[in-house]
Amino acid sequence: MTSAAGGSTVTAYSFRAARIDGAIELGVLDAESHEAAATALSERGLFPMDIRVESESTSTRRGLPPRDLALGLRVLATLLESGLPMARALAALGDLVPESWEAALPSIVQAVREGRSLAAALVAAPIEFPPVVIGIVQAGEGGSGIALAVRRAAELTEQSAATRAAVIAALAYPCVLAIAGTASVALLVGVVLPRFGAILADLGQPLPPTTRFVLGLATVARASALPLFVLLAVTAIAFRAWRATPVGALRWHELLLTIPLIGSVRRSAATSRASAALAALLESGVPISTALLHGARASGDAALAARLLTARESVILGQGIARALSAANAMTPTAVRLVQAGEETGRLAAMLAHASTLEREQADRKLHAAVRLLEPAMILIFGGMVAIVAAALLQAIYSVRPSA
Repeated sequence: MTSAAGGSTVTAYSFRAARIDGAIELGVLDAESHEAAATALSERGLFPMDIRVESESTSTRRGLPPRDLALGLRVLATLLESGLPMARALAALGDLVPESWEAALPSIVQAVREGRSLAAALVAAPIEFPPVVIGIVQAGEGGSGIALAVRRAAELTEQSAATRAAVIAALAYPCVLAIAGTASVALLVGVVLPRFGAILADLGQPLPPTTRFVLGLATVARASALPLFVLLAVTAIAFRAWRATPVGALRWHELLLTIPLIGSVRRSAATSRASAALAALLESGVPISTALLHGARASGDAALAARLLTARESVILGQGIARALSAANAMTPTAVRLVQAGEETGRLAAMLAHASTLEREQADRKLHAAVRLLEPAMILIFGGMVAIVAAALLQAIYSVRPSA
């Protein structure tokens, strides 16, 4: 919730509404109340079918893992392209998809058998499906072909899963290095040095200066470990709760975008996801205003999503897409130039798909460059820590050697 001018409270509502032509439109709008949201939809020429607070619509349902979602959509597209009717394709899906689909399939199959569309069945499923996937499926049911739409949704989800896997793979080695370095330093400081200190104390010899310094730090670390752990745990819980709010997510993502290198990677990655979603939606026949709404949610970045929604309002008022995106700073300059070229040539979807590929590759290059810088930095940090501990250990060893 946010406070609007005049003290009124504005809430984000997710809605499902029917257009005059019978198509179903899904989206999110800000309104002061449930009644105000219904009135706003009616003024757009829509017939509200379901309106709920955005946090309520997503808090009780969990989404599928990206890889599982992509595999299920790919299998469904293959079954539909082979000529199977929707009901039979969904019935056959149970033996072919990952187990994470089991909670959603029965309700989806039942809804389709009752005559509801696949998009409506996905919306009502006990598992949350990404809005961009539902939008593509809805567009396919409206005219571009449901099999083709499901395949496009599968390709988009596969791309998202591949990006996620690349990030995890790139960060795997630095994480292992951090864990190993921390464990090594903790072992030396917490076990080895204290034992040498006890041996020197038994021999009545004073501790070398470096050894005293390191042992003092170890004593302070052990004494403050539990309070520090509790403080970090409480801070982490409070931070996650704050970040889960719309305002918290927006401010946090805005902050991340200002951090050198991290912000550049996030901006390119979010632009890639939004561009891919927009391209798929436009190819499926979704209007640009609805495509921008789903593309904003597919970006994965609250700050850029807000900017895309701002650009969407400008587009609705008649401004050019590229100009609106540039004014709102909603995409990278490269993507904006490609969008402008697409507007001028009538190949907007193709240019957006190209922008998605370029920005994904750019994000990958920046991420790997960051990891390449992170690895030697971590080696130097932990190497320096181990060198200090080793110096303290060697001084402790040499202090017990008999003098000549």
